[in-house]
Amino acid sequence: MKLIYLTDIHDGLHGLKRILQTTDADLYFFSGDIIYKAFFSFDRIIDFCGVQEELYYFLNEKKDDSTPYDFTTHAIRFPEKYSTAIVEKSQKYRDLYKLAAKTMKEKYEIIEKLVQKYAKSPVYCLPGNYDLDLQYTELYQRDLHRKSCEFENLKISGYGGAPIWTSGIPEKLTVVFHEYTKNGKNYSEPEDFFREELPDICWIHNPAYGYFDKIPGLGNCGSQGIRRYLDDENPSLVVSGHVHEDQGIKKTRNTVFVNPSNFGAVDSVYGFQEGGYFAEIYFDGKTVVQSNLCQLKGDEWTSLIEVDCSEKNLKLIKQNPSSHISFEDYIRGT
Repeated sequence: MKLIYLTDIHDGLHGLKRILQTTDADLYFFSGDIIYKAFFSFDRIIDFCGVQEELYYFLNEKKDDSTPYDFTTHAIRFPEKYSTAIVEKSQKYRDLYKLAAKTMKEKYEIIEKLVQKYAKSPVYCLPGNYDLDLQYTELYQRDLHRKSCEFENLKISGYGGAPIWTSGIPEKLTVVFHEYTKNGKNYSEPEDFFREELPDICWIHNPAYGYFDKIPGLGNCGSQGIRRYLDDENPSLVVSGHVHEDQGIKKTRNTVFVNPSNFGAVDSVYGFQEGGYFAEIYFDGKTVVQSNLCQLKGDEWTSLIEVDCSEKNLKLIKQNPSSHISFEDYIRGT
């Protein structure tokens, strides 16, 4: 069985179409962040981000843990309790919020049409922190957040989102990553979910702590709960994304971990990240036997590195001379 895995697609719809047109696989995973911007207009993006961030700053100063959506609902309903400036800002926020949700849903509709037209095999999707909850979009039948499915005797379970607020995204419609620490105890819904499901493929947007979750200058940011689960259990495969800078493949005990890095191009604090990356993953029964890192550039894609995963230690099969990634950099902690 062959799986093609793309993560952090970031509105890269042309590339998505080319992957569906030019690759063959038994199964495709499109992992969050599928969307990157909530508007087609750059000016609207600036307007919405600006008013959203101003409201978060205002609420933080007031030590009010409401979301901007909930606060503006109250301010519009009871305008006599607030200044004219706050009421006007609240109305502007709600108007832009409504338009952002509408525009994002239109983007998911475009993706669904691409999949229906070009996909020759099943496609599943998982939301990230830039996405709406996919159950409210045209991708709802492909959504695997907090769900499981069976494919060729493999059980696949997904948990999307990330524990981070994303500016410019309608926060009330996003997936909440239910993990927090209170009174010294860590509660993790994804940990509980995976312990109940016990999948062969553990599909996550936000990585487990210590597995492809290292942000330059900040350190590890992954889920403590999912890490606890993986310390106890050995799924065949764990695929993640979210952290573009921590790319590679790793094998621990009998579990193969893969983060191919971002598929869609991104401007970040670490510079421009051209993306185009995706992974080909091969199974023999329930065992991952090979993983290839590939990259789409323009309309053509190439395999950068091919890795044998069938033994205890990962082995290099083939490396493209033009690849900027060495085998030693690509494999971690085997």
